Amino acid sequence: MNLKETLEMLNKVVDDHQDLITNEESTKQFLILPMLRGLGYDTYSPKEVTPEFTADFHKKNEKVDYAISINGEPKIFLEAKSINSAITKNAPQLSRYFSTFPNVRLGILTNGIEYHFFTDMNNTNIMDSKPFFIFHIANYTEDDFNQLVKFSKNLYDYESIKILAESLMYTQSFKSVIKEIFENPNDDFIKFVIKERFNFKVTQQFINTARPLVQKCIQESLAEIINDSFESAKQNKATQELVIGTEEIIHVDKKVYYSLEEIESLGTFEVFEGVKVVMPNSESYEKLIKIPKENYSVEKGNPLSDFFISSVLIQGKTIVGYLAGQYSNDRKDTTLYTVKSNEIAVFLKENPIVEQSGFINARLESRLNKLTGEITYYLKSSLHNLSFRNIPNLVSQVDKVEDFFNKIQ
Repeated sequence: MNLKETLEMLNKVVDDHQDLITNEESTKQFLILPMLRGLGYDTYSPKEVTPEFTADFHKKNEKVDYAISINGEPKIFLEAKSINSAITKNAPQLSRYFSTFPNVRLGILTNGIEYHFFTDMNNTNIMDSKPFFIFHIANYTEDDFNQLVKFSKNLYDYESIKILAESLMYTQSFKSVIKEIFENPNDDFIKFVIKERFNFKVTQQFINTARPLVQKCIQESLAEIINDSFESAKQNKATQELVIGTEEIIHVDKKVYYSLEEIESLGTFEVFEGVKVVMPNSESYEKLIKIPKENYSVEKGNPLSDFFISSVLIQGKTIVGYLAGQYSNDRKDTTLYTVKSNEIAVFLKENPIVEQSGFINARLESRLNKLTGEITYYLKSSLHNLSFRNIPNLVSQVDKVEDFFNKIQ
């Protein structure tokens, strides 16, 4: 079970059985240990996840709930609380454990719902009083998830964690300062704004007079920035790749929570006119996409569709076209259509059933060439941030692409 699936499972446990998880021990068994397994730690090995670890050699009764070892050495201490316990902003007990083991540079305080991550940015081996990162299993963003992945067993590296902690600390501090200034600009900020555009002596009386005007300008400026960003996003819908003078699709890195086994389960293939044609396994896509059936569309991908993208045609380094497949006769036979990369929009228009039912493993996206103003269309995998190049046997090299399009219709 990967980390995404683990979080979904934990949320279901909380929704269905929270009334039965009444104490610290049940919180550990049903929420915390499964989370550690989702992060890749072997909770069945006492050498890797050690419960009731003696954290103070001078006080035998001082035990941390879990010590997590990497390469045989304790690296992380975790203190558990009951699901019904509120997590405070400090953790004095965990802090005492932390200082006794120089190699332990990460402390986690959790009630199974919230995970507070501490390190020692201010003083080495003295745990900071505030967490640098908080993860809530039922209320997290994609960015939060990407940060959580960095604490998994296979990716854990303290130097990377330290960089992350510093980045988050500065981000939180800067946001706090900016928010305070925007909500209630201080005298120095108002004076700075005036001095940037006007050359006269700024008195306290003038600062007080200008304060409401500066506040109004801040609000209007923020609204304009947001509106400009929204308009820009509309013009470059679903596009984050800048292409200058080429139609090449830039490789998108695979998310770590897709395993090779999951990718290989997406379909089987056969050779068709010298090209490997993937015959998608609808159940695998349905499992990985994880969207309700009523929400399937051409934008999100449709595992139950009669249409699918069977192969991506590449000439050199450029994706030049696609093979779009259509099931017929209760999925006993398949018809293949050849579609050039910049004719996808036309293909959709000429095949309205495709727009109605959607592709199994692709959605329509576009990019704008800022030099020519030309809009080109292409298809992107419906699996989040997973490119066709990551899917085994889907990409096919074609030397004479025009001959291929002429032969297969």
